[in-house]
Amino acid sequence: MTDNPTVDSVFGSSPSHDPFQAAKASALKAAEELRAAAAQKASEFRAAAETRAQQFRDTAEQKATDIKEKAGEFADHTLSEARLRYDDLRAEAEKFAREKPLQALLTAFGIGFVVGAILRR
Repeated sequence: MTDNPTVDSVFGSSPSHDPFQAAKASALKAAEELRAAAAQKASEFRAAAETRAQQFRDTAEQKATDIKEKAGEFADHTLSEARLRYDDLRAEAEKFAREKPLQALLTAFGIGFVVGAILRR
């Protein structure tokens, strides 16, 4: 019976050579290494995601600033163009009123009458 080493280990006479304990320890070690590797990869992924999110944030802020500047320029340009048109129309209306005062008065009365009729409804 002493010639067969598996008989001794099954009955507990040699616990240091138990294949199940060795396999269990090996599996636990492998699981711990896998958990550590997964935690490392998760940390790397989180850092990469945070970096990418910051890049997106920076790009969005830059684009928003660019759009705001362009909108401001467009508004300024449109306002100055509207002022020029207003000045031209005002000058034309003054010229028309000086050249044909009766017609200008009747036109103003007609427009006022139509606007008043619309507002009564």
